Amino acid sequence: MKVAIIGAGNVGATLAYTLLVRDIVTRVSLIDVSREKAVGEVLDLAHGASYLENPEIRAEGYEGVADADVIVLAAGRGRKPGESRLDLARGNAAITEEILADMAPHYRGAVVIVVANPVDVLTYVTVRRLSAPPSKIIGSGTSLDSSRFRYLLGQEFGIDPRSIHADVIGEHGDSSVLAWSMASLGQIPVTRYAPPGGVPLDAAARERIHQSVVMAGKEVIQRKGATFYAVALSVARIVEAVLHDEKSVLTVSTYVEGFGEIADVCLSLPAVVGRDGVREVLPIVLDDEERRQLAASAAGLREIIAQLGYSDRA
Repeated sequence: MKVAIIGAGNVGATLAYTLLVRDIVTRVSLIDVSREKAVGEVLDLAHGASYLENPEIRAEGYEGVADADVIVLAAGRGRKPGESRLDLARGNAAITEEILADMAPHYRGAVVIVVANPVDVLTYVTVRRLSAPPSKIIGSGTSLDSSRFRYLLGQEFGIDPRSIHADVIGEHGDSSVLAWSMASLGQIPVTRYAPPGGVPLDAAARERIHQSVVMAGKEVIQRKGATFYAVALSVARIVEAVLHDEKSVLTVSTYVEGFGEIADVCLSLPAVVGRDGVREVLPIVLDDEERRQLAASAAGLREIIAQLGYSDRA
């Protein structure tokens, strides 16, 4: 099984490393506009090959996607000082368009995972421009936000975050929605759980956690310049679910049409992910405020998509 990663920057290279070290794949291709950068990353990875399970690591051109089982789009740029979200979306949409045009002659139906930001908008661009069923195009979405949410709850409760079921849905961004009403620890709603000697989370604690989740990426960027370790781990989890046909429930960005008030947009909801991409988006039960927030998140994304000229409803 092979994964082709387009974009050999911090995220793409760290993802390649993560996939190899976790033994998720043994065939990795790095594709980058700078072939020297891709070759350098491949050499750095290959020099540790004797400690891995006989990997095949290559720097390739777009022909490298032809025999890939999964293609990861990790190429893009970060937001510049003073730049709006729309400016970033316009710039990275243009980059994505170029990639898809170069990739199209070699594309043979692999599942595509979009990672570059704004990920929901770029997932929508990919749905519109790539000749593939929308179910085969997945955005990394709020998989990372959900991990941050579980980590913070684990810190609050002193419990392994893997034992906490809690999702962030909607946009991967400022309008993301923490689905408190669905979050649980075992069979106990997290809003009712009190750790020994403690009390359940009150409204102030929930708001503090919400802000921490939303601001997490910005905090890391302020301190070290970029985020890539946790991003790579979350994307590796999606790749694993696809390649092993796990049919795991993950919060990923997918094309949504006719989901209550939400239509013609890509955003994150709990979805069953396997070999063919997203098999289905699961029905969810939210309280009234969460439904309102999710609708607002979708509306904000639709507005950007319309301003970029991609929506049929623009």
